[in-house]
Amino acid sequence: MPIIRTRKRALDADNRPEWSGVTSAGIFSVTAVGGSFDCHFHDCNEYWLIFKGKAKVVSEGVEHYVGIGDIVCTKAGDEHDVLEVYEDLEAFWFEDTTPAGGRIGHLHRDELKAKGHPVPGMPLPPDFPAI
Repeated sequence: MPIIRTRKRALDADNRPEWSGVTSAGIFSVTAVGGSFDCHFHDCNEYWLIFKGKAKVVSEGVEHYVGIGDIVCTKAGDEHDVLEVYEDLEAFWFEDTTPAGGRIGHLHRDELKAKGHPVPGMPLPPDFPAI
């Protein structure tokens, strides 16, 4: 059984099993001090499994608080982003199969979004749910 050690290198077309249609998968992090991220979309569906931290994200135009065990599900073509971090965030991303003619990787609506932005580290809001 193939093992992809995503802490060292993301799964992509060069190292995925030949039978797999997964576009890419790996680990990302956004720290509460000095973190940054980019508002982006994909030509495939993408999923984030949060395994550390707490944050506010936006997916499909709706803001959500997320914490350990949450899966952020974003449809192809919808922008998603990390807006605020309350505890250092770590997540596993998984990009579904990209359809024929689709582009791979982070896609951006404009150059400003492509540059990314600082993600502020904030105190945990009082309305953060007990996740």
